[in-house]
Amino acid sequence: MTTYHIIAERRVNSNTSDHGYGDYPERIRFVACTVEADTIRKAQNAAKKMQPNRFCFGGMFGNSIYADADLPASLRA
Repeated sequence: MTTYHIIAERRVNSNTSDHGYGDYPERIRFVACTVEADTIRKAQNAAKKMQPNRFCFGGMFGNSIYADADLPASLRA
C-alpha cells in the first residue's frame, strides 16, 4: 500500500492592490486528504467516497494527487 496525498487549491482575493484589484488572486495549495491505496485510481476513488462533493480529478481546476515520495517540499508539513 502506498500513501497518496490529495492536493486542493484555495484562491484568496481581497480586491485590493495586493491582488491587483481582483485580477491576480493568490493561490494557496494544501493537502486536503491523505489515503492509502494500491494505485492512484484507487486512491482517487477512496477520496471521492469519503467526501463525494469535494474532490474532482479531471478538468482544468481538478485536484492533484501525489504519492508520498513525490510530494513537493512546499506542501510538506
